[in-house]
Amino acid sequence: MRRHTVGVMSSGQMMGNAARSLGTAMTEAVTTYYSGQDMQTAQTIRNAESDSEATDIVRAMRQGRAIDTLMVAASAASGAVAGALLQRTLGNPSMYGVSPVGGLGLLTMLAGLAAPLGLPGRAALVAGGATYLAGAQLYSHLFPKEPAP
Repeated sequence: MRRHTVGVMSSGQMMGNAARSLGTAMTEAVTTYYSGQDMQTAQTIRNAESDSEATDIVRAMRQGRAIDTLMVAASAASGAVAGALLQRTLGNPSMYGVSPVGGLGLLTMLAGLAAPLGLPGRAALVAGGATYLAGAQLYSHLFPKEPAP
């Protein structure tokens, strides 16, 4: 019997090609995912050469990027500061011990829940709104108004 040997690769060549292919597929899938190209991302995952490759692509997308985490943290920090500053600027209003200024934070949180954005953008809105509300409320409690004479 004669074997067909055209196009036969060594195991090292096969591993090298697989690693190159996986790296390229992951990079393309994650890039298109963050560009908002859902159809192309789905096709890249579907065309993955193995379940492991597809799993790696999905894991990289789920993990997110460091910039996403920094964006959520910056939104949260600036929300707390903005809430406290507006509470102070408006003369520290309070109704039954609750800051009405914090209502703006609630609106931002609702916008984050309903916005047609990616998860990092929605998380930034919700975190910023929640800490805005907390900043306004904390300022109200830490610096209560003095009763009128």
